[in-house]
Amino acid sequence: MSQHVSLLLFILLLFVYPSQAKQNEESKSEAIIEVGIGAFAMHLPQYLGSDQSDSYVVPLPYFYYLDDDFKVDRNQFTGKLWQDNNFYLDLSASGGVKVNSEDNLARKDMPDLDWVFELGPSIKYYFTGDPQQSSYFYAEFFTRKATATDFSSFTNAGWRYGPSITYQQAFSSPWLNQGKGEFEFTTRANVNFSDSKYINYYYGVSPQYQQTARQTYQSDGGYAGSDISVGLTYKVNDWWLGGFARYYYLSGAEYEASPLIKQHSNWSLGFGVAWIFYKN
Repeated sequence: MSQHVSLLLFILLLFVYPSQAKQNEESKSEAIIEVGIGAFAMHLPQYLGSDQSDSYVVPLPYFYYLDDDFKVDRNQFTGKLWQDNNFYLDLSASGGVKVNSEDNLARKDMPDLDWVFELGPSIKYYFTGDPQQSSYFYAEFFTRKATATDFSSFTNAGWRYGPSITYQQAFSSPWLNQGKGEFEFTTRANVNFSDSKYINYYYGVSPQYQQTARQTYQSDGGYAGSDISVGLTYKVNDWWLGGFARYYYLSGAEYEASPLIKQHSNWSLGFGVAWIFYKN
């Protein structure tokens, strides 16, 4: 499913830079704000399970905000919506780009896949660190409502949910720029589940679109594949650089028998650079 890929909405928020500063809970401090602009290049499957891929270069708005109560960091908003010891409630988002079916052999003569935006709550338990730090390890359960749109109308695209784990470690290097910059290494693993509406938006084949090599297909909801990603970012002075690689494994997924599935694994890759022109 293309929205499982780190795409526009995901990419625009994925690589904003987390600060090292841990805020003092007993006293308010001035918010940290950084704003910048750059570009991000990506190579992505047209949808998960497709044997065709596309490359994109997109603008990369860079925005980072941190105060004692809220943090905009990567593909999520973390705040004191609710917090109890090591449990935190926040919002998570993801998205998928439009796919023109005429450009995909498996979907030819079928409706296009519109832009898909996902948003929903996420509950996290931090084994080490917390949302205000740059190094942490947490387990998460997310639930997101998906909406497909061509920007003239909106379609209910179902729900996606599942558990994940994330580990991030910040460090500096004495061999690069005299240790003045900071690296962040992040790895994340997801086990994905979706309802039938979400799965059939991508993999269902209605009778009117049946062909000799593409039989009618409808799926129940259930297991929707797993993925693991690694990312590395570097920030020094007014510049930020970052990249990621993600591997998707689809064997055993509920929609595995869909005629639109042409392979059982995919890769997505990306690299970007941004200039930070404002710091408070």
